[in-house]
Amino acid sequence: MTFQHIDSFVRAVHTVIAMMLDPEVKTGKPFFNADPLTKYELAVLVGVLGDLQGQVICGMDRTTGKNIIGRMLGVENPTIDAMGKSALCELKNIIVGNASTNLSEVGYRCNITPPLLLSDGKVPAFLKHIDTALTVPITIGFGKIELNLFLKKDELAS
Repeated sequence: MTFQHIDSFVRAVHTVIAMMLDPEVKTGKPFFNADPLTKYELAVLVGVLGDLQGQVICGMDRTTGKNIIGRMLGVENPTIDAMGKSALCELKNIIVGNASTNLSEVGYRCNITPPLLLSDGKVPAFLKHIDTALTVPITIGFGKIELNLFLKKDELAS
């Protein structure tokens, strides 16, 4: 992954979260995360296909998830029910869609898959291959989110 790839996703997070949730978005220092799926209470995963391939995983704790749901749905006591899960998945969908647009502006063609919400470290067998990801910590007024990028350039598409 190049800086352009990473920057496309970080800019998308800042744009979408600042617009929809909280204008005070802070990005921490990226690091490699050896456990990008099972370490989070909630993880929203979106697949990327095309010139870049892999997964983008947004991990958080339940409190942060509930805070985001409350803001998105305009409710005081949010729950992680079907509607709450849908709100988290839609936010992630918008972020990765925005990142795909950013990537297209620098010549990369990417499509995204529908989001999948995982909870309590339960990982389906078809995702067990995901190990180390580049992780960008994001802090907003509602809590902390970690954006995990498990992507590689498709050498055949080049």
